[in-house]
Amino acid sequence: MRMKKRMICALALVMLLGGCGKEPDAEETLAQGENVVDETAQNDVNDNAGAAAEGGGGAVGEGVGQHSEKLEIDEETKKELTTQLLMENELDISIVAEEGTTDRCTFALPEDFIEVEDIPGMYVTKRYPIDASNIYYAEMEKDISMQLMTEETYVEQIEENFRTLYDMDIDVNLQSFEKIKISGHPAFRILCSYMVDGVEITQLEYVINADKSYVVTYSQTDEYYRMDEFEASAATIELELEN
Repeated sequence: MRMKKRMICALALVMLLGGCGKEPDAEETLAQGENVVDETAQNDVNDNAGAAAEGGGGAVGEGVGQHSEKLEIDEETKKELTTQLLMENELDISIVAEEGTTDRCTFALPEDFIEVEDIPGMYVTKRYPIDASNIYYAEMEKDISMQLMTEETYVEQIEENFRTLYDMDIDVNLQSFEKIKISGHPAFRILCSYMVDGVEITQLEYVINADKSYVVTYSQTDEYYRMDEFEASAATIELELEN
């Protein structure tokens, strides 16, 4: 049982946006938004190729279509495409122009939680591993495409993370996926659950898109109910401008 509890705590890192050290889950989550942009650019190229073919430029169209499989998009083009997608979907574009700020994310820990010395941003209960509930905080580089994340891409990416990193198939039960504001910045509130070796894990996650990408993930097992404490902690999440 103790080994299982340790594994559950480790799996919490997979769910979304690992740590500042570029853990795989951090890169995978940021990729969810970026994939939308990449697919849009790829479709634009394919559409142009198709138009060229219909216009009598079949050979040219085929060449573009074949080359488009290896299309690489520079950062400026990706930014322009992302901004366009945000506007088309009537999403907040303030993040696009936000530069040079030095916000820091703060929140109050529940009383029973302490920081893990060798895992920055990880907090566990004083009764760990008996009670495997945990809280994980992470900061990543700014990613304006984060807002393009959808319920479908979130679930698909989490399930793929488990297959890739742990060779494990899980079914994510998405209970809530809300677009909210935290300290005036666009954010997500995501509540989901999944089963690992017969243990149900429930996770409450807050993703904030500001000068950086900030994530706070609260996790509990079906053996210990912590959601009221997690909700109270989440209510204190805010971004402050450092002096």
